[in-house]
Amino acid sequence: MKVRLILITLFILIVTALPALAQDDCPSIFKAELENLPGIKSVVQDQNGFLAILDSAEKIEATRKVSSIKALRKKTNPGQCDFSGVAVAIMDSNLQLVKSSTDSALNRDDVTKLLYKYVYDLSPVEVEENLKGYERLSERSPQNSYYAARKKHYIKRINLIKARNEFIAQCLKEARKDKSIVDLKVKKDFYLFVTATENAAETAAAFLEKVVATTQKPEKKLCVIAYSKDLSSKETNCPDEYKKNLVETEEELLMRHVQSLPSYQIQRNINGYKALKALNPNSTLYTRKLAAYEIKLQGLNKFLNISFVNGNRVFTKSSSKGSTLFASVNKEALKGKSQSAKLKLFKTLAAYYAHTGKAYPRCVLKNSAGKTLGTISCGKTRCSFR
Repeated sequence: MKVRLILITLFILIVTALPALAQDDCPSIFKAELENLPGIKSVVQDQNGFLAILDSAEKIEATRKVSSIKALRKKTNPGQCDFSGVAVAIMDSNLQLVKSSTDSALNRDDVTKLLYKYVYDLSPVEVEENLKGYERLSERSPQNSYYAARKKHYIKRINLIKARNEFIAQCLKEARKDKSIVDLKVKKDFYLFVTATENAAETAAAFLEKVVATTQKPEKKLCVIAYSKDLSSKETNCPDEYKKNLVETEEELLMRHVQSLPSYQIQRNINGYKALKALNPNSTLYTRKLAAYEIKLQGLNKFLNISFVNGNRVFTKSSSKGSTLFASVNKEALKGKSQSAKLKLFKTLAAYYAHTGKAYPRCVLKNSAGKTLGTISCGKTRCSFR
C-alpha cells in the first residue's frame, strides 16, 4: 500500500511539472519554429527576444516573411507554449530593420545587442557579411569606437582580398601565354611554379616582376615555390610567417599540378609522384600511384622493344603527340607477307599492346616510308586494330 501511494504521488508531481517544463523550453521551441520558416537565414536569441535575419532584401518578400512570423506568434503549441508575447526584430539580408509590430517590446539597444550577437558569431572568413554587420552596428552606435575599428579592419580585408584575386587572375592569365612557365598553381599567397628552365627561382621571379609592371601586387608578401620542369629540383622563397603551413600547402598545390597531367604523360606523372613522396613519404596513395606509372612505363618500353624470333625489332622508331603514340614497323616484318598475314600481325600487336598496359589511348602504326598502316584504339579493357 505504501509503495502504491509513493507511485501515485510521483505521478502527480510529474504531471504537475510538465507544463512548467514546457514553459521553460518555450523559447527554444519558438526559435526552432522560427528557423524552419522559409526565407529565414539566421535567428539570434537573448533574454530580451529574437532577431530574425531574412535571406532577401526584396520588400515584397520581407512583407511575406513578416506575415509568417506574425502567424507563428499566434500559433498555440501543443506543449502549452504561448508565443503571442514573444518579441521578434526582423532584418533583411542587408541587415536593415524591417518594420513590424512583432518588435514593439524591443528598444533600440535591445536590437543592437541582438545584431552584435549575430555578427560576433560569424566566421572571420565571412568577410563581406562581417563588414555589413559592423557597418550597421556603426550606424546604430556612431560613438562606439570598437564597431568603427572592426568596420575599418574588414574594409582593409576586403581590399586585400580584391587585390589578391586580381593579381592571381593576371598571373594565371600571363602564365598561359609564357613559354617559360609550364604550370602555375596558387592558393591565397602561395605560388607554386613549374618552369621550363633549370633556374626555376629566377624564372618565377622574372615572371612576377613582369606581372607587377601591369597589376598592383598584394600588400602581403608572397610565398614562392619554384620547381624545375622535371620536378627534380626546387627553390623556395617564403616569409617566416608562412613556414607553419608551407609543407601542407606545397603538397596541396603540387598534387593539383600532378592531377592535371594526362595519364598518358607517364614520365611526368612519375616525376610528380616522386616529388609528392618526397614531401609525404608515408602516403600510400603516392606509393601506389608511383608504382602504377612505373609499371606502365615498363610496359610501354616492353611493347616498343618487342623483337621477332630472329632478334630483329618489330619497331624501328617511335614518337608521341598528345594522346597518340606513333610506331614505325620494321619493313622486314612486312616483307613478303600477304594482307591477311599482315592483318594477323597487327591484331597480335594490338593484343600485346593491351597486355603491356596500353600507355596511350591510340597507337598509330606506320611503315618505314611513313605511310599509316592502321590504328590500335583502346577502351577500358581491350584494344582493337583498324
